[in-house]
Amino acid sequence: MSRPTKYPRAQRDWALRTYRDTRDQYRSRMQCCAAIATALGAHVNTVLRWASEEFGPSRTLSAEELPSYVHTLQSEITRLRQANCALSEQVRARR
Repeated sequence: MSRPTKYPRAQRDWALRTYRDTRDQYRSRMQCCAAIATALGAHVNTVLRWASEEFGPSRTLSAEELPSYVHTLQSEITRLRQANCALSEQVRARR
């Protein structure tokens, strides 16, 4: 059973046309959909769902890019953990 539609088909079509025409003006799918949602008076998740249904998921990493991306994330986690330890020590020293 499909969910009831809150927005007329014409509004969805407008949102998808606008997305297609303006996506390159934004840094991310989220920013583009947020602007469209604001103009439409809809929740951003609604517009994101429409964009995903129409254009597929947002870009995914290729098999070649994945190891480098994982390494970058692991480095960031290490950096954040070190910063957290340093801040925790400063807090303990002030008590």
